[in-house]
Amino acid sequence: MSLMMNLVMLGCTYPILFFLYFFMKLEIGDKKKTLLGIAVPEEFRQEPQVQEICRLFRRDMKRGLAVMIVFPAVFFWAPWFTWYITGYLLWVYLMMAVEFVPMIRYGEQLKTLKRRMGWGGWNSGTEVDFSIALQPVHVVKKWLLALLFFLSLPPVLWELIFRKSGAGTWDYVVILTAMAAVVWCFCVMLVRLDRQKSELISRDGEVNLAFNRSKKRLRAVAWTWTAALSVVLVWVTEFTVHDQLGGMAGYLAAVIIYAVVVCALVLRCEWKILGLRKKMMTTLESYDSDEEHWYFGALLYYNPNDRHFMVENRVGTGYTVNVGTTLGKISMALTAALMAGCLIWVPFVVGREEFTPIGLELEGGTLRSLHTGTEYEIDGSDIASVKLLEELPEISRKNGTGMNNLAKGRYRISGYGTGFLCLNPQNETFLLVETDEGTVYLFSDETDEGTLEVYEELLQEYGT
Repeated sequence: MSLMMNLVMLGCTYPILFFLYFFMKLEIGDKKKTLLGIAVPEEFRQEPQVQEICRLFRRDMKRGLAVMIVFPAVFFWAPWFTWYITGYLLWVYLMMAVEFVPMIRYGEQLKTLKRRMGWGGWNSGTEVDFSIALQPVHVVKKWLLALLFFLSLPPVLWELIFRKSGAGTWDYVVILTAMAAVVWCFCVMLVRLDRQKSELISRDGEVNLAFNRSKKRLRAVAWTWTAALSVVLVWVTEFTVHDQLGGMAGYLAAVIIYAVVVCALVLRCEWKILGLRKKMMTTLESYDSDEEHWYFGALLYYNPNDRHFMVENRVGTGYTVNVGTTLGKISMALTAALMAGCLIWVPFVVGREEFTPIGLELEGGTLRSLHTGTEYEIDGSDIASVKLLEELPEISRKNGTGMNNLAKGRYRISGYGTGFLCLNPQNETFLLVETDEGTVYLFSDETDEGTLEVYEELLQEYGT
């Protein structure tokens, strides 16, 4: 893996670390009415015990930030990509842990202190009058979501048609379907969020209505734009796999731009909502009465009596799932399985790619390029020409795998156009094969001697 790619990956991830730290630090600042997600009345926030909990939280957050800043040194210079990607995944997971563990620890301490001191309505018997709950607020334009859904379909259908005609591959179908599924998820999420219960921040119904309408409108705009940009990315992916854009370099640039714009949209939206809530909130009663359903400080919401799948987050901003619902349990289980699966599956797959030797053989009149399986198979009678190259031409990846010891997939080959590779770039001898149909392949065996041996067999059998 190139140094430039390492720097790009780190450059995309470091901002996440600082954003997490920044938003977690807001939990003890003046931007929010709650403290570490707990509804502590304003008059008690300056109590010595409360300030000590905030000080310890701030200290642990800074320590965690410092450790996570230098953690990439563990894997940045790794000679193997498998080690790099494993370290990278661990870094991302630890990044979340060092931010959330202090939130859990000190949020629970603050909750216990609040109960013991009898602050708020926890022990006072005060209940929120839910009769002032607002009328439903719906702001999402479903016709627009339907349009975005249908606009994401043509690339997938096109690849399926190509596949049926024998001109395409299942890889492209899977890639485009996965990209389009992102759009579909955004559309479903927006519809569900539009149905979520309103947040009670005041005893004045008009204030509640105005706040919830503004909040939902801000999120609807931000996430609808995100869905629209995701549609654009689906089409960009379609053009990229068919060599209509600037290869992997151009596609990587497009993905980075997409990620930056989406993050800017979401952060701008949530920052506005934080300010709006701070400005309009006049009571914490609904937060106080609901606190018994929040666990691990205020990170996990479990309320079987609440039918809503998603609720407003207490920590940070946005929504979280209600684990008390069946859908919430399924969502939480799938998230945990996905995170654990990625930590096992990704290193396994990458390691298999990186450490499986490349093979090249001529058997039964068929030339086969072998790696984790038979990558390419060419009938000897279809071979128009074979060249032995003692230097690897300049190559540029279109799609496929690119590692220090492996180049596999579709590449642009300087002087030969676009072709298919399965070789070790560290070798010195390569086999260039062109078929009668004009398709170009560039292969190598695990060793230069093996490549030379196959070349001589081809000359002997076909005289190409």
